Amino acid sequence: MAKKKNVEESEEKKYVNAKDSIKTKLIAILLGVAIVPIIISCLVSYIISTNKSKNDALLLLDANANYVQSQFSEIVQKNIIALQTFASAPSTITYLNTINDPEPPIPTEVILNQMDLINSNINDGNVSVILSLPSGEQLIRADRNALANIADRDYFQECISNKKIAVSNIVVSKSAGNRITIIIVPIFDDQTGELIGTIQRSFDLSNLHDFLASSVEDGYIADKTGIVAAHAMHEIGVDDEPEDHSTSEFMTSSAMSGRYESMATGSLAYISWIREPVTGYTIAIAEKDAVVMAEANKSAIIVIIIGIVLLIVAAIISFIMAKSFSEPLVAVGKSLVILSEGRFEKVDGYTDRKDEFGAISRSTNSVMDTLEKIVGNIKASAENVRSSAEELSDMANQISQTTEDVSNAVQEIASGATQQADEIQEASDNVGKISDAVNDVQTSSGKLSDIAGKMKEASEISSQSLSSLQSSSSEMTDKIDDISKTILATQNAVNNISDKVEGITSIATQTNLLSLNASIEAARAGEAGKGFAVVAEEIGKLAEDSKAMADDIRKEMDVLLEQSKAAVMAAEDVKQGNSDQQIALGETLEAMNGMLADIGNTVDGVQLISKGADTCEASKNAVADTMSALSAISEENAASSEETGASMQELSATVTTLAGSANSLKDIAEKLNDEMKFFKG
Repeated sequence: MAKKKNVEESEEKKYVNAKDSIKTKLIAILLGVAIVPIIISCLVSYIISTNKSKNDALLLLDANANYVQSQFSEIVQKNIIALQTFASAPSTITYLNTINDPEPPIPTEVILNQMDLINSNINDGNVSVILSLPSGEQLIRADRNALANIADRDYFQECISNKKIAVSNIVVSKSAGNRITIIIVPIFDDQTGELIGTIQRSFDLSNLHDFLASSVEDGYIADKTGIVAAHAMHEIGVDDEPEDHSTSEFMTSSAMSGRYESMATGSLAYISWIREPVTGYTIAIAEKDAVVMAEANKSAIIVIIIGIVLLIVAAIISFIMAKSFSEPLVAVGKSLVILSEGRFEKVDGYTDRKDEFGAISRSTNSVMDTLEKIVGNIKASAENVRSSAEELSDMANQISQTTEDVSNAVQEIASGATQQADEIQEASDNVGKISDAVNDVQTSSGKLSDIAGKMKEASEISSQSLSSLQSSSSEMTDKIDDISKTILATQNAVNNISDKVEGITSIATQTNLLSLNASIEAARAGEAGKGFAVVAEEIGKLAEDSKAMADDIRKEMDVLLEQSKAAVMAAEDVKQGNSDQQIALGETLEAMNGMLADIGNTVDGVQLISKGADTCEASKNAVADTMSALSAISEENAASSEETGASMQELSATVTTLAGSANSLKDIAEKLNDEMKFFKG
């Protein structure tokens, strides 16, 4: 269950949520870095472009106003020059000075022809040129209409009182029935400087409509009271309601020109105005805000389009850069995840890069190679330890079984020797009674012969058992030497494994140092190095886990080494005990051979007793002495057998301990093998 949970957790670690991905964060950061300047530049560009476009439009509006004013002034000046030329002409002055003479030197027709010439030169469709006296009486009209008195006209009074050129406000012509303005010029006597008359010319304001319409889309000319004289967008008839702009800014301002905003038409409009200095008329050119901002909006749209294109380009670049940064990290992470499952897979495709990601990929592959070699060596050593432990365990079990058999045999010998000693003692007692039972010697000699035969047979069996035991002991000594050599080989293998574990610890320490350096470099990189810091931390954890595992292996190897040393010492003890046992067996065998000779003599003696009971009394003492010696030998044989049995029991216990150590060594080797099976490489 726990293993399944670990597998599920490992599977979950293989994948990173999109919101937590370094790639997503890099794209967001790069887009943020690109978007903010682009948005700011677009806003600044929009503001600058709209302001510039607006200013350019307003400047153009002012330029149009100046242009219309200059054209209007040119029209006015054309009329004024023509009238001043007429007013300063000698013929005009002479005519006015001699008007009351009976025969004036300048005929009226000449003056009338000059007035017609003014109309033809200006050629604007107007023919109303009038010559008047200072009293307001009209003398001549170029339109040949009836003469009238204009003394009550404002423009006439202004001209007479100021003795300057004057221009009327909007006037409706009674003769022509149209809207006009009148330009009047004073006429002075060139000798006395006295004002002797006026010359005036009317100007049809409908001509100004055509002039304005050809120059601007929206604009008008207002007279000195603010009444619109002509409009570019429509003609103004006599019966139309006057357009009054007397409250407009240009009427309340003392400046000669200016600009202001108006909502008179229901929408925002800009009015650029300029006052014509001679006539006092105001030329006002209007432009709607929508028209003014049209170019600005076009510029803004262009800026927005450029900004969108730049954002798309920034997004593409951000995606490419984020992909370039994240893919090596994903590859390294994949290799580490596979390593956490016990398999070795190198990072492929990024080792040729010259940047830090290439260095990380190469370092990861180097760690993979090193770990794979170390794990391979540990696996091989573990397999050797396991094989040696199995062999040692088998040999220990075999020795234990052999020792148990020998111990049983020795116990049997000891039991027989004890029984033999008892019987000899009994025989010795019976010999003491021979003197009292000589009559029974013949009968007892048969029995004694049988007993002696059995003793000989038992002694021969004991001698054979001791010989076999001596041979088994020699073989056991050789096997103990083999066990000692195997344990020494195991100890050497454990020492080699310990050296390899030291190598693993050193590599883990170097890896941990590399992780620390990587963390420092990630900290220096700031935000861009956060993802790399995570990888460095994971590598550090892997190094710490490797070191911990190496420490565990070293501890197991130390225990195994101690057990191997104990096994060697136990084998040496067994070997020494076995050597002592061989010596004791040799002595017992010699004693047994002597006993066999004595038993043979006893048999011969019994036979002699059977042949001659009469010599029994004489041989009684010798038999008694022989039986005493035999009893001592039997007792010594029993003691040696018991000592040999005790030694064999001690040897059996030692071999059992050796077998237990071998089994422990086998268990450790199997555990090490199981742990190494985690690595599949």
